[in-house]
Amino acid sequence: MEFFMPEKRYQAPAAASTLEVLEFMASNPGAWGPTELARRLALSPNLAFRVLNVLQEKGYVKRNPAGQYELTAGLYSLGMKLRNSFDLRKQARPFLEGLAAEAGESCQIQVPAGDRMLQLDFVPPPADYYLAVTPGIRLYRHGNAFGKAVLAFLPPEEQETLFAAPLPRLTPHTIVDPARLREEFAEIRRTRSASEFSEYVLGSYCIGSPVFNAVGRPVAGIGITGLSSRLHEERLPELRKLVLACAEHISESIGYKEA
Repeated sequence: MEFFMPEKRYQAPAAASTLEVLEFMASNPGAWGPTELARRLALSPNLAFRVLNVLQEKGYVKRNPAGQYELTAGLYSLGMKLRNSFDLRKQARPFLEGLAAEAGESCQIQVPAGDRMLQLDFVPPPADYYLAVTPGIRLYRHGNAFGKAVLAFLPPEEQETLFAAPLPRLTPHTIVDPARLREEFAEIRRTRSASEFSEYVLGSYCIGSPVFNAVGRPVAGIGITGLSSRLHEERLPELRKLVLACAEHISESIGYKEA
């Protein structure tokens, strides 16, 4: 049996050298000069100096009076931000269980995954029948209350990537016009509440709110999903309030503090 390695189509020597320097310094704590690092990693002295200079500008290394470099806490901070993502499902679960019990509807949490949202977790309600969403599936952002909740709080340039290509109309009710979506995002930023009614699946509704990490970036959308046939309009304000409170609790649990 023959095995084939995938062809390396793209190469970035400077990026590879930067990662090699970081990995070496993380595994070998202490101060290192550019020449010694170059020798240890088989890099040119000029490249080693340029890599260290960029890392210093970005705050990942610092230079001592002897001209040597050592790591700062920058990598640790970066790792803690990543840890928040891995811990998010665990942190959110008890709050979602509480929301499912209070709202009486299915609860879910979705996180950005490229140009889609990834279903991270699902909590069923205490009911005989309900809508279920399988964890691990990827969903469009624009027809999805949880995706909208995240999109609304992204920087404008990141929002605009949504409109790079025509948006698929998932049902007759899906909003695909960029101008209307921008208006909706503005309202979501004002209320921190997103919703959709039969935009993704006919006969269903979702109410979502964003979850923010320690640096204030939206990292997830959480909320409830249910059958439109058993939604009473007078309950909407209560449900929105429950979802928003749940999102705020999860945000606080991963280090977010309101400015």
